[in-house]
Amino acid sequence: MYYVRDGGYGTFNCILYDHTHVKFLLPKRPKPDKTYYSFNIWGPAYDGLVRRVEHCNLPNMHESEWLLIENMDAYTVAAASTFNGSQRPSICYVMSRLMWQLMKQIQGLGIPPEVEEQNVGTLPTSCVQESGMDCHPVACASASISL
Repeated sequence: MYYVRDGGYGTFNCILYDHTHVKFLLPKRPKPDKTYYSFNIWGPAYDGLVRRVEHCNLPNMHESEWLLIENMDAYTVAAASTFNGSQRPSICYVMSRLMWQLMKQIQGLGIPPEVEEQNVGTLPTSCVQESGMDCHPVACASASISL
């Protein structure tokens, strides 16, 4: 079992209201010999709907390791509340390196021609890391799903 600091009244409200099937990703490619296990992921104890995800295949992880969540829906953050003492999360946006480069080009030179992403299977790169900004995992705990 893994526990996360975000729950059904926070950004995981998409499971309850939108019936989203949450998909977790690892921020780094796992080693080929890494063993995966089936885990349930639980939210805060004060949440009556505490189980966030059932049977998620992940390697053994330690506190402070990050999980990425793919496509959490448009209103996930907007609909999050501070009910029962929950805190709204800090957000770290994540995208592929190519998309980040295109954003930088748009910012500096105007809109570039359409470019098709060459390697869709690559893992995302954090915009925070690419921009040189400092975003400590603790500050982004809910968005990064710190375990």
